[in-house]
Amino acid sequence: MKKEFTQEKKYYLSLGYTEREADLICALTFERPYRNDVFRAMTLSKSSRRVKMSAPMDGMMGGAPVPAAGQAMYDMCAAPSMSSPAMSAQANFTMMAKMPVAEAPEMVEECESGMPNIEDVRWDSYDSFEDSRIKDVANSPLSTFRTTNNTAAATVLLGNYERYTRTVHDMVRTEELLNFLEYELNAPEAENGGLFELTAELRRKGDKGFLFLGLAGKKTLPAKQNIVLLIDTSGSMSSKTMQIRMALATVFARLNDGDKLSIVTYSDVDHVFINGMTKNKKHDIEYVIKQLDKMYISGCTNGSRGIETAYDIAVENFADGGLNRVIMVTDGDLNFGVTQNGQLKDLIENKKKSGVYYSAIGCGLYNLQDDKLETLAKNGNGNYYVINSVKDAETVLRDRYEALVYPIAKNVKAQVEFNPAAVKGYRLLGFENRALAAEDFRDDTVESEPFGSGDKCVACYELYFGDTGRETKPLKYGGSGENVDNASELCTLSVRCELLDGGHAEQEFAVSAEPRFTGNLEKAFKAAELAETLRNEKDSGLVRRALRQYAELAGYLSEDEAE
Repeated sequence: MKKEFTQEKKYYLSLGYTEREADLICALTFERPYRNDVFRAMTLSKSSRRVKMSAPMDGMMGGAPVPAAGQAMYDMCAAPSMSSPAMSAQANFTMMAKMPVAEAPEMVEECESGMPNIEDVRWDSYDSFEDSRIKDVANSPLSTFRTTNNTAAATVLLGNYERYTRTVHDMVRTEELLNFLEYELNAPEAENGGLFELTAELRRKGDKGFLFLGLAGKKTLPAKQNIVLLIDTSGSMSSKTMQIRMALATVFARLNDGDKLSIVTYSDVDHVFINGMTKNKKHDIEYVIKQLDKMYISGCTNGSRGIETAYDIAVENFADGGLNRVIMVTDGDLNFGVTQNGQLKDLIENKKKSGVYYSAIGCGLYNLQDDKLETLAKNGNGNYYVINSVKDAETVLRDRYEALVYPIAKNVKAQVEFNPAAVKGYRLLGFENRALAAEDFRDDTVESEPFGSGDKCVACYELYFGDTGRETKPLKYGGSGENVDNASELCTLSVRCELLDGGHAEQEFAVSAEPRFTGNLEKAFKAAELAETLRNEKDSGLVRRALRQYAELAGYLSEDEAE
């Protein structure tokens, strides 16, 4: 704990805070005083199977009776420990092992030691997808997809490595593992006026090849900011207070004098702690901390209510010509109000009409509702990241803050047209749940994600220069294009986006068929190989080895671990 405290404090100092300010931020525990008799009187009645207590418990909805096992699960896991500011994951599961499980045996399976199997009590959730397949250029020359800068999958996997927890196929979004790594990309030139620049590299070995496409965005900063920090303070966040502190400290440190900050929390109900505060000498970080003195972790998760309130506050303080964004810090466990992915999609699509952008900062591993947060980000002019450690915060929040918060364009789509004279087949690695039909590229009713200031989107392809091994019917009317016999061009990448001030723009980049590559391609190729292993390998030892190799590739290993 001392080591974690030291690392956390160093993070705040790196943001420019003083020693005193860093100590004050570290002291934010969001703990609520609980009466000592709350747990003492909890007993299980064999006849009614209800929890008896001498005081009402937080989280019981309107006094309605709750099944004993469910109430015990809720109280033991959701409520902060009376003896510590934030209950650790191990403490949560130790208490869960002692809970009555008569009505929920599937949730907890005790080991012989008395500790539950940690994999039996996790209820994280991920969208399922099928791996992409090889396509023939003769029949399908166009590869179209939504660009993305999200990296949530990478930090989830790095957290799995650190905590020795499971990795399954649907956790591994290859495009996010690729985008998490650092590359040397060409930056857009100011004089040509384009928002994007492409770095293309190609390696060929026999009849197969690997194509690296790195799209870099222009750096641009808003004149003023209106940020609403939306914080999940439900019981499931009791072990994630460090992530809340780091998000708060980072957002405030990046505000300029005159920018506005609001802080909204939600659990059973939502609460506005700060509404449209203008940052200045009077309203410094110490002032903000004082306003949060009564903020505590407890209760259920009415996330949709929090989103409604946060967007209302953002609109109320709207900065014309500036940046308006809601940044949500949560594990995504939205269990009251609007909870289904389809309903959340409708909710956030309606809210983004206000011109307010959205960002999700996910926390945790065992209860991370990744599918909900991805749904909100993909459909709300937003992005989605996960932080579970100080290292995550350094990489995602501090070092890439501009890309996380400041957009340069909306609804950015990419389309690669392959030249049948140069290549026979291809397979896009990743982007399975971001794939689009060819006609969606110029259909502006089909929306995509925004692109952050100075950020990147990396897409990689397996290429087949010989027979792909797939029987196809030749196109009767194909092969009449003006460049059909020109094998010097491998493909052309087109990028289409909606400009922030209205209208649309497109850029095209021709990619040479001449092999050339640097460390960018080598790094991406290794990451793609590891993603394939992590998606499909069943041997836990090989999965563990692949996780370590990715951690090394991403620079996440300490000096001792690297040795």
